[in-house]
Amino acid sequence: MKPYRVPQLAKKYVEYDMILQHTDMPSFPDSRARLLFTFLNRNGDQKNGQEELYPLATSLVQMGLDTHDMIDIAKEIPSPSKMRSRQLKVLAGDYFSGRFYQLLAQAGSIDAVALLSQAICDVNESKMSMYRSMCQFLMPPQEYLDGMAVMRKKLFLCFTPWIRESDRKLWESLLQEFSLCDTLADELSRLEAAERFRFSFAFWRLLENVTAEEREQLLGGTVDGKSWIQLMMKYKVGDMLLDKLDAVIGRIRGILSESDDRDREDFGRMTEPFLRIISTPRTAVREG
Repeated sequence: MKPYRVPQLAKKYVEYDMILQHTDMPSFPDSRARLLFTFLNRNGDQKNGQEELYPLATSLVQMGLDTHDMIDIAKEIPSPSKMRSRQLKVLAGDYFSGRFYQLLAQAGSIDAVALLSQAICDVNESKMSMYRSMCQFLMPPQEYLDGMAVMRKKLFLCFTPWIRESDRKLWESLLQEFSLCDTLADELSRLEAAERFRFSFAFWRLLENVTAEEREQLLGGTVDGKSWIQLMMKYKVGDMLLDKLDAVIGRIRGILSESDDRDREDFGRMTEPFLRIISTPRTAVREG
């Protein structure tokens, strides 16, 4: 089996000094890319290099979508630095999304272009459906988490027909759980900045539990950094997310313990980045 090196291959597309210096970027979807690489790598009929090409192209599309999702759409006039950050996110997202097509077209993988293009449409439709509910402030926090996890797995899930049939049950189970791990990790990172809280899990969780005065502040967008930290600590949102992440890792272990899959130890090691998050002192998570 080839060694996994998709993140290294992606570096020349995602690591640009101007982007890294002036704006923040989404995390590379490493666990999902590694899963896709591993399961494609088992197929004896895969053309040389496709087991790397497809995870790479899919990861670039995912980063393009995630980058656009991070664009600040606040109505107030931004500072020059925030305007630069916003512009770079637009350009970077477009660039990542365009690269997937170029890579697959150059390799003659037209079928993969069709699969990913349809998956992108499905993701965008799901986003619009969620956004309509969000704008009406009708989004239960668990429904939000589940919806975000589904959108994180859709691009990778579209390759299921190209995965060996005997592997598909395990592939789909692990992809579901690791997509949820990635979602929870991102939501934990959003606790660190009050400007990223709107429409996050924390926002929906608080909206269900806060006082009438606190609810008015949340809906009015008048929560500052200090107030945000106080709300996080009062309602223990960080603890809840950590507990959910711990539960998902437990489910992954359960899936692997019931399997005699030859790669189960490697799959188990894929939980290590999430275990490090859980091992972070909870006071640090609560306080951002």
